Amino acid sequence: MTALNTDADSNDRHVLSGTVDALLVDDDETWARTQRRVLERYYDAVSVSTAHTLQDALYALETGSPDCLICDYQLGDGTGLEFLEAVRRDHPKLPFVLVTGQGDESVASEAIRERVTDYVRKDDLASQPDLLATRLTSVVEAYRTEQALEREQRSKDALRRLVTASTNRQELGRGVCRHFVDEQRYAFAWIGVLDRNGAVVPFATAGDNSYLEAVLEPGTKPGHGTEPAVTALARGDTVVESLIDSASEPPESVNAESRAEDADYEPDSSEGIDGAQSIAQWRQAALEHGIGSAMAVPIEYDDVQFGVLAVYDNGVAFDSQARELLSEYAETVGYAFQATEWRRALFSSTATSLEITVADEFSPLVALSRELARTVTIEVGTVIPRNDDEVLYLASISGASASSIEDAGEAVASVRSVEVYETGDPVRCGLVVETPVPETVLVEVGSRFRRTVVADGQMRISASVRATEAVRPVIDRLEDAFADASVTTVWSDHSQPEDPDGGGLERLTDRQRQVLELALNAGYFERPRRHNTGELAAMLDISRATFTQHLRVAQSKVFEELVSV
Repeated sequence: MTALNTDADSNDRHVLSGTVDALLVDDDETWARTQRRVLERYYDAVSVSTAHTLQDALYALETGSPDCLICDYQLGDGTGLEFLEAVRRDHPKLPFVLVTGQGDESVASEAIRERVTDYVRKDDLASQPDLLATRLTSVVEAYRTEQALEREQRSKDALRRLVTASTNRQELGRGVCRHFVDEQRYAFAWIGVLDRNGAVVPFATAGDNSYLEAVLEPGTKPGHGTEPAVTALARGDTVVESLIDSASEPPESVNAESRAEDADYEPDSSEGIDGAQSIAQWRQAALEHGIGSAMAVPIEYDDVQFGVLAVYDNGVAFDSQARELLSEYAETVGYAFQATEWRRALFSSTATSLEITVADEFSPLVALSRELARTVTIEVGTVIPRNDDEVLYLASISGASASSIEDAGEAVASVRSVEVYETGDPVRCGLVVETPVPETVLVEVGSRFRRTVVADGQMRISASVRATEAVRPVIDRLEDAFADASVTTVWSDHSQPEDPDGGGLERLTDRQRQVLELALNAGYFERPRRHNTGELAAMLDISRATFTQHLRVAQSKVFEELVSV
């Protein structure tokens, strides 16, 4: 409760957040009318309604939702203390300012016992006409702060219950989104994650899904859109957008200056005409769905990004308290996601999948990509060690000619040779490069390589480990070898077990698999053959006899499996 105060500085104006609806109760209609004008003139945000009897006051409270009550001590059919007593039965914390012409300390004592919020003498208003307005704003702001803190605590308690009760990510994600819509009264909430192709997809939603269906195009990747959640994933930082009272200007974010500082962030291909057009399109779609502001926070824990948490409101931009709360939620969800992965890893043989991002120019594929056009994509499904110093990438390169790939390879010192297997689009080729490369580093720490995609100077590697606790060593080893390497996404792959039974290929040794994959990629089994065994053996830096022996054994194992099915 605010302490009773009989003196105030009339020049101390409190800044109100939002509008205030006040109920002024006094049996003197002239005095009530005068004070109403003073209050509304003092703050445009204040709206005052009046009542002149105890019964009228009780009815106004029952049928309305005032933010503050101002009541004279003497009423025609009762007293202000009687009104206060009735109010406290149902509204124990609603701001109540008692006004009286009596300076009797016994009145103040009784008011305190009934939990009055503040106390003003009418005699003081004559010399300080804005005193009542000052007290009004002070008690309302204190009340709102207390309410906000209580809501925040309830939110934290609710989050803890969700984390404790949820047995998997899906259940937790849905619960978090429902909390923001049902309890925090946001219009829409969702959690986005990256699929295997690096595109942003909904993981959990609550509220009106039509907004997301309108703004999130299939295949949208971080850095290629202006939707706040997509932008937050690209930047790895909180993004807040406001559409209210700024229809002609691009929405500003919490980290607006980071656009200029972060050269790698280029939404919708540029910050120029295309970027401005994309922002305008998102803004229009959001306004059509009643969105007034949006906030998105990356979900991450222990340097691993799991996705993004985003909420949307019909009103104005989020205040600092709302931002802090959402950030805390995102951090806790990140921890919970990690914890559910740990629990699941203990009881499942399913592999934990990783997506690793590398932009270090010392990586040969990154350097090669930067020598090619920005629209070129390099995909690698097989990496074969040739010797201690070289590996062979079996690559498929889209958007580039064979000659431009060969020219780019000559310009990169760490690319030893380029062998084109098949022209067209994509170009299939073998790239012999110097070590270390991220893929072999992953294998050294027990990961299983799946695929590498390189575009616009950035490498994304898909790999897997046996258990989530093995992620930390992967991060540490990659960061030691490549300055810009980071694990950006972690998920459990329940659709494809790490070691499925059967299938023939599981019986092959690593070298037999490598020989067979190279023969397939290099067109050895086609007619006419594009390469003979001697050429293929040279690509692996082994003898022709060794290559032929591995190839025959690999074929035999695969054929035996096929025939036995």
